[in-house]
Amino acid sequence: MKHYIHFGKPAITQILLNGFEAFVINHANRKRNGLEMHASLYGYYEETSRTRHHHVEFVSVDTSAEMAGGYVVADPDAQALKKHLALAMDYQVLGAMHTHPYLLAEEKASLDFVRQEGCDFSRGDLDWFTAKLQELHAAGQESAEILEVVLTIKQVERLNNSKDGYLDGQENVFEFAVGNCKCFLRAQVFSLDEQGVLQAEPSVLKCDYLQGFHHVATDFGRVRVVPGKQRIVEHKV
Repeated sequence: MKHYIHFGKPAITQILLNGFEAFVINHANRKRNGLEMHASLYGYYEETSRTRHHHVEFVSVDTSAEMAGGYVVADPDAQALKKHLALAMDYQVLGAMHTHPYLLAEEKASLDFVRQEGCDFSRGDLDWFTAKLQELHAAGQESAEILEVVLTIKQVERLNNSKDGYLDGQENVFEFAVGNCKCFLRAQVFSLDEQGVLQAEPSVLKCDYLQGFHHVATDFGRVRVVPGKQRIVEHKV
């Protein structure tokens, strides 16, 4: 089955607002900004005999998640609570998302590296997805699938909207500029094969707003490193 993941403008706005808040704003006086964020995706499904359409209508950030520069851990109790509340309001939990933040000071994380590897799911991400699917299988959901989304934010020197669009022909990854940051939105449905190995299902990211190149690049301003504090960034308009 082929999966189409649809993001409307409100959902994309929520992802960017919360993703950049975790990236730019100092949390609890930590030494490092650029934290990873975790959120839940809500909306509804539409199915045909050959396709499933995931319509993401809104995004809820997991405020109880443990956020750090290189990882984020969601609270399972919070996930269960929000799932039940959403169902009571006739919304389905479609999946989850998190962010990959890369500050300018991280010299090893070049834009080429981010395009090739950094905007993809990490080994730890894939292990976590496998564990989630194994739990679903153990609960009797043998044909279970999960939708996972990652927003990668890479701080660069200046506005750079070259190569904006689908990344290297991949239908499930879209590159776009926000101020002096490059963003990469990846959406992927996963399942387990008969041997219990994680496999990526055919997935297509659809977003009329991004695909129409209605970006906020020119109005956003700049994210820059504060002098004398290489690991802290701020928003400068």
